[in-house]
Amino acid sequence: MVSDATGASHDDAPNKVHAPLKEKNPQRRVAITVLLSAFLLFVVTVFMERRTPSSSQATVSAYVVAIAPEVTGRVIEVGVTDNSAVTTGQMLFRLDPEQHRLAVAEAEARLAGVGQTIGASTAAVDAAQAKVVEAKAVRVHVQDQATRAMELVRRGIYAQAKYDEAEAALDQADAGVDAAEADLARAREELGPAGNDNPQLKEALAALATAQLDLMRTTVSAPAEGVVTNLQLSVGGMLSAGESAMTFIDTGTIWITAAFKENSLEMVVAGDRAEVLFDVLPGKIFAATVEGIGMGVAQGSVDPATGLPKISTETGWVRAPQSFPIRLVLNEGRPKGVRYGSQANVVIYTRDHPVTNALGRIWIRILSVLTYVS
Repeated sequence: MVSDATGASHDDAPNKVHAPLKEKNPQRRVAITVLLSAFLLFVVTVFMERRTPSSSQATVSAYVVAIAPEVTGRVIEVGVTDNSAVTTGQMLFRLDPEQHRLAVAEAEARLAGVGQTIGASTAAVDAAQAKVVEAKAVRVHVQDQATRAMELVRRGIYAQAKYDEAEAALDQADAGVDAAEADLARAREELGPAGNDNPQLKEALAALATAQLDLMRTTVSAPAEGVVTNLQLSVGGMLSAGESAMTFIDTGTIWITAAFKENSLEMVVAGDRAEVLFDVLPGKIFAATVEGIGMGVAQGSVDPATGLPKISTETGWVRAPQSFPIRLVLNEGRPKGVRYGSQANVVIYTRDHPVTNALGRIWIRILSVLTYVS
């Protein structure tokens, strides 16, 4: 029995010496690392979305104007080519001015005729006024004679019939004055107000100004510094008033319109600093400033055909986020090569958040390298 126990103890000793150590599970370690990293990334993303929001949905915007003539005519000269740069006041195209020159000449002739008419009417007024003066003088003379006749009749020198004749002559003189004054009033009415208040003169002057303006409008010039594109005219073609001939893009005033999710707008205010990365200029980052935040976006909640409301059928625990436009302006103007509609990435730095702001700067600089190959 002793030997058996001793043998058993000798047999167990090697087993204890050579028993393998319990190893840690590497898969568990990896899983924990992944979960912690994902949680950390989630936390960082949440803070970044609030404090340093970014957007890849940004485009360059500018004032776009459809260039159209204000008069109808045939194109006789085109001074630009498609997608060419223009300066303020540069001639874009000209329409045949001959018809409008004739209109100016006609308006000038009409004005001269009105002047002659007014001159004749003025002469008629002067003549009528002279007749009034003459008629009043005759009446004074006849009245004096009637007064003397009445005195002589009272003294018995003249018969009553003589006084009656004098009274009839006085009545006739009064009628002559009334007729002369009526003629004067009629002449003044035909003449109208004096000077520039005369309606005939004002109408003729307005017609001349309109004809001269239409003549000037046969030459269409660039409204500002920019680029003309979508050129759709050639010499010999007819253009109607209001018909688009080309599109003008004002390159002197541009801004960035960036779409940000609604839950990223909490801390964004006008005046916040931002950085912009244009796809057309990889590796270059430009400073910008938030100018304003869009107050609303189109709902599309009414069917234009029926006028009935549209009801969203979207279901699920999480709905798609709404986006709002933010307008940003570059601090140093338009970079060379940036066009209307160019795409960009934007990062906004709200207030003083050094950690998230630093991460935002790192992120947009990583993107600036990736844009070389994207």
